[in-house]
Amino acid sequence: MRRVAHRRVTQTMKKSMFFRLLKAFPRQKILALGLVANMVFSVLTVGFSYLIRVLIDAAVEGQREVFFTVFYASGVLLVLNFGLSYTRRRLLGSYTESGVARLREAVAEKTAVMDYARLQRYRSGDVLSRATNDINRVRNYTSMTLPRLIEIPIMGVLALALLLMFSWQLTLVSLVLTPILVIGSGLMMKPMAKASKKMQAKLADVNAITIDTVKGVEVVKAYNLTDMLTQKNDVSVDQSVQSGRVVAKRRAMLESFSIAFSILPYITTFLLGGYFVHQGQMSIGALLAFINLLNFLTFPLSQMSVLLGEAKRDLAAAERVFALLDEPAERHDGQVYTMKSGAPAIAFHNVSFTYPDDTKPAINTLSLEVERGQTVAFVGPSGGGKSTVMKLLLGYYDTYEGDILIGGYDIRDWSLRALRKQLSLVSQDTYLFPESVKENIRHGDMSANDDRIERIAKQANADAFIQGFEQGYDTPIGEMGNTLSGGQKQRLSIARAMVKDAEIMLLDEATSALDTESEALVQAAMTRAMKGKTAVVIAHRLSTVRDADVIHVIAKGRIVESGDHETLLAREGLYAKLYRKQTAEEGETLYETAHA
Repeated sequence: MRRVAHRRVTQTMKKSMFFRLLKAFPRQKILALGLVANMVFSVLTVGFSYLIRVLIDAAVEGQREVFFTVFYASGVLLVLNFGLSYTRRRLLGSYTESGVARLREAVAEKTAVMDYARLQRYRSGDVLSRATNDINRVRNYTSMTLPRLIEIPIMGVLALALLLMFSWQLTLVSLVLTPILVIGSGLMMKPMAKASKKMQAKLADVNAITIDTVKGVEVVKAYNLTDMLTQKNDVSVDQSVQSGRVVAKRRAMLESFSIAFSILPYITTFLLGGYFVHQGQMSIGALLAFINLLNFLTFPLSQMSVLLGEAKRDLAAAERVFALLDEPAERHDGQVYTMKSGAPAIAFHNVSFTYPDDTKPAINTLSLEVERGQTVAFVGPSGGGKSTVMKLLLGYYDTYEGDILIGGYDIRDWSLRALRKQLSLVSQDTYLFPESVKENIRHGDMSANDDRIERIAKQANADAFIQGFEQGYDTPIGEMGNTLSGGQKQRLSIARAMVKDAEIMLLDEATSALDTESEALVQAAMTRAMKGKTAVVIAHRLSTVRDADVIHVIAKGRIVESGDHETLLAREGLYAKLYRKQTAEEGETLYETAHA
């Protein structure tokens, strides 16, 4: 009973996926015209077999006038069929490409607006696989599989009608094995969809490992991880190959079975049909036309099961694409506020938050206020909750308890787009787009002109190294800014944040990975960027936040100390302990460098 119910649910899902796929593609009229042209093409193609009978019989019987009339008619229909073949391919191709383009745009848009917590569950390679491999399967479905699923049955029905007209006895004998072909192919086709879906998932794993290797190439080389990743990739490739072999094995069995049983009707036709001609029960033209018509019946029957397997595979790929598109997007509601005069720029009131896959809270009953124009720093042990504060401020998660206010308004009431206009982010892991230096800075404000970009680049201590490039501000920086040093990337990131000119600056360990010289340049740029702004700074190096108005020490999701640098040192608490430890380590490093 459960198996029957599961089968019904699966069939319903496939049907709904079919209609959803067609609905997702624009230009349905183009599809309809293409399918109509496809159907007319199918009718005319089968109809040629009848003309073959008349043509051959007229030639054998010496009916010259009939022969040439049918000959010329065949030429006209041949030209018409050629035009229909071109038209159907052109229409269906146009429909498919516009639909696939729309689907790719939808996937790209979804990844940009998807709920942050849900997006974190996907590996980038998996998303890429859905946007490439799976969408290519969808293209195959609308351009090839679907038209043939309509074309083959039409040809088969028309061919059967003509076969019965030519000789119902020969037709019945020739097709006696058809039920075995249909039933056997149907049984062998069932596992195809499951095996194909598994293969697509394994291919996604291979893509994910490849992308991880490319993105982390520096770490891979530095830590000699090539062998480990190669082994990991080999395992995933082997698994995908095994899945592919299962699909290939089932397809080979299906095709072999289909071909074997499709040959038998021809043998029967030659033997029995020859006897009928000899007995005068059939003409030579009818027999040759009969044999030709068998192509439109037995071959489609043999291919129909394979085609249905392809359709299941294509729809399984479509299901993976739509599963991504069905992921919840970030909310689009909320108000556009102006920061309240006199209200704190930022306020946390008893905020607690736990990440979706964790059991322990990342921050616990956190309360604080940041006044407008104030510079506030968060320091403390790793994993204490510092970066979580940034993510909550940016609206990445809204499953927290308590209240977070920006400019006097709860961020849950803010429009996320409007909220993020109030915030400029400079993070440790700077992401730059594979565009020119100028365009990367302009991402802070797309309306910024070249003069403003250069002026702000100077303030961010970036103009000097930019001018050193052969193409200056038009220099392409490569994927993820790999052509730049860490300090250069950070200064461009700061310039981008300064161009945005937001009310609040968020600086997340912006200097932690830099050398002393680069840190000094970046720190100077950050000081200019924070001037006149409310700034929230997360710092690993405590020396970089000495001048902050307030320093909050966070450990295990709670604020354990607050005050300025001198006050915290005087308390001899966690901050003083961390600061003196870092000072001693930096002193040893400087001593070793000087005596190297």
